[in-house]
Amino acid sequence: MALALLPLRRYSTFSGRASRREFWAFALLAFSALGGCYALMMWTYSAAWVIAGMVLAALLAPVLVIPLIAVTIRRLHDIDESGWLALLVLVPLGVFVFFPLMLLPPTPGSNRFGARDPDLMQRDA
Repeated sequence: MALALLPLRRYSTFSGRASRREFWAFALLAFSALGGCYALMMWTYSAAWVIAGMVLAALLAPVLVIPLIAVTIRRLHDIDESGWLALLVLVPLGVFVFFPLMLLPPTPGSNRFGARDPDLMQRDA
């Protein structure tokens, strides 16, 4: 769980590298939290619960989006790619190129974005 919350502490760090596990742990946490809000809105028939889900999603989204962008850019740096590739998700069908990039193994050793964090290196399979 600590690994999933690490991007919240490093929300403004767009430089350096992030491991696959750090990226996927946070991505799953963020999408699960927002998915839970939308599930609350969709599966309840009470207007009060729909409003509560909307308010919760509106509060969570800004808190989760910036760290998600930062960890995505750091993950791209980990495979020695530019953070600008994160914009692929904005292009129709770009997610089909972006998703496999997030699954690639990290660049061994140092790359142009720096050395890997030794603590995270042990956790990354």
